[in-house]
Amino acid sequence: VENNVRSVMFKQGSATISNDQKAIVAQIAKCLEGNDATIVVTGYASKEGGEAINENLAGERAEAVKNMLVNEFGIDASRINTVNGKVSEKFPELAWNRVCICTISK
Repeated sequence: VENNVRSVMFKQGSATISNDQKAIVAQIAKCLEGNDATIVVTGYASKEGGEAINENLAGERAEAVKNMLVNEFGIDASRINTVNGKVSEKFPELAWNRVCICTISK
């Protein structure tokens, strides 16, 4: 598995994977095909808006990536671990914090 980290970006207040981000999820699925690699999908939300809403949103984003991998690409759910990274100030640009960071490991 080469380049084991991928990022799926989301619009503010949304846990829906946009069309332009679906290609990234497809790349992740391709990395998981034909091997026994596992993936950790950590969802984050920017600090805009209410804290409780954003904490839920972060988890929903991780679940959205997992659901697409399972339902559209046939990846076994037992290979996917979702983590709620909660509200993030990880990156200086607010939009960059509206993300799921997907880490693939063998």
